[in-house]
Amino acid sequence: MKLKLLGFFCCMFFTLSTSAELTTANTIVKAIENFVAQETRNLPGDIIIKSGVPNSRLTRQPCEHLETFLPAGARMWGKFSVGVRCHGVNGWILYVPVEIAVITQTVHAAHTISTGKLLLEQDMIMKEVDLTRFSRDVLLDPRQAVGKMTATSLAAGQPIRQIQLRAPHVITRGQKVQLIVTGTGFSVSTEGSALTDAAAGELVQVRNSAGRVISGLAHQDGRVEIRQ
Repeated sequence: MKLKLLGFFCCMFFTLSTSAELTTANTIVKAIENFVAQETRNLPGDIIIKSGVPNSRLTRQPCEHLETFLPAGARMWGKFSVGVRCHGVNGWILYVPVEIAVITQTVHAAHTISTGKLLLEQDMIMKEVDLTRFSRDVLLDPRQAVGKMTATSLAAGQPIRQIQLRAPHVITRGQKVQLIVTGTGFSVSTEGSALTDAAAGELVQVRNSAGRVISGLAHQDGRVEIRQ
């Protein structure tokens, strides 16, 4: 991960009348940037941090011990605020606007993809984006999508999200399946007809040879297990 610190927001410049004020303001900015850099160290790609210091009388007095924190309910993503607390007799608290960009490669549809398509590597391309402008479940590696099926249609160039994918069906509606009925001390095998599609691990409805509709767990090999 690479880190870029851009300092004050362009709209947050202010005039500092003394070197002491400048030192205090720079100390606050540095503390904020160090705090954000530490908290975002595990994010992918390059992290760009923009911070600003409000024109406050609080920044005009030196502080021996600064504490930075994330306000309750805030999320360190996109635009947010960082709290700065000065401990001491004349202690104070201020909140500083911060913005981060997370520049990294994400998975996009290489072409228009219809619903229910089994994704192959050639269906995807990588593009560099600011991750904070997208949903958190956007894919970062095409291997997360290869072998999955699309749950929705995808436009060419659209970022691919985890929610838009599902596991491939191991059982399809109308398919003849082997039913395995298991219980304490017994296991019975019979045949049935699937009434719904299902991926491995999902429940599937099956009509057995007696005409009864029952639900069971779909297995990777196409068997359906009914536990009693």
